[in-house]
Amino acid sequence: MAKSTVSKAISGATDISEKTRERVLACAGEMGYQVKAKHVSYTKSIVVFIYGSIHYDKVDQFGYEIILGLQAAAAEHGIGVNITAISNAELKSGNYYSIVSGGNCEGAVFLGFKPHHVFIEHIRSLNIPLVILDNNVDYQLAARVGCDSAEGIRQMVQYLWMRGHDRIGFLGGEEDSIVTQERYQAYSDALKELGLEENKDAVRYGHFSAKGTRKRILPIAQTGVTAVVCISDLLACSAVQELEKAGYVVPADISVTGYDNLPVSEYSQPRITTMYQNRIHIGKTAFVMLQQMNSGISIEAVSLRPELIERESVKLIAKRILPEEDK
Repeated sequence: MAKSTVSKAISGATDISEKTRERVLACAGEMGYQVKAKHVSYTKSIVVFIYGSIHYDKVDQFGYEIILGLQAAAAEHGIGVNITAISNAELKSGNYYSIVSGGNCEGAVFLGFKPHHVFIEHIRSLNIPLVILDNNVDYQLAARVGCDSAEGIRQMVQYLWMRGHDRIGFLGGEEDSIVTQERYQAYSDALKELGLEENKDAVRYGHFSAKGTRKRILPIAQTGVTAVVCISDLLACSAVQELEKAGYVVPADISVTGYDNLPVSEYSQPRITTMYQNRIHIGKTAFVMLQQMNSGISIEAVSLRPELIERESVKLIAKRILPEEDK
């Protein structure tokens, strides 16, 4: 595929089909395309605020395809996308509102954090819509976008049960993260639905960056679980590495699942069974939400459906059929 086709997909050109555009965006990183953070000279633009563990400049990073989808959707409407990384000081003060105060801002998207109340108060009179990834904000023109975490974790726990696993652990990110909290609750609820006991010693919290995974995953394994639900692919891949360093074989001794379907999950040995979040669609949806809110439509949240990706990191202990009422 020619690089010109990749360029057309990103720029919103009308002489390629939507199916081709989707395929191009999905493999843009392999073609050498780099997401650009520079401010462009469009008459109108949206701002993407990024902080923390969400990175976007490489194809294997979580934010990469979200930005691609956002740029492609915005380009179709002649709107630019300006990417702004927030510092720790700005995060704590909320002093980044001037970036959207120029008069040509069509909205803002937040990745990795939610807007500070100081920011909200300063933009309230400007009627600028906000879309926040996997987070909630008490502001009339703010809406949440993301995949259905509860449904994704529920599907994963059910999948493990259908493959004979009754003792299932949980490895989350930061304990105060809303994503961690929601996915833990979904894990706990799914165990109850299946009549399984939750072992609190098999529940641990770490970092989405996967820092310090060893001291979390080994205590989980020592409880005797046969499988561990990790709430991100980075955590899952790190868990597999640390387990194997400690003498475990995945999945023969213990199964591990991830979440996100990042490239790293497919390159891992064994390849990681995971939940796919279509991040290109998240980016496109975020743009559509901003457009709709600018048109006067009130939106609270849009939740996309995740998809189970079955690979080789889960052992088949026994085959079970899910009761009809639990499907």
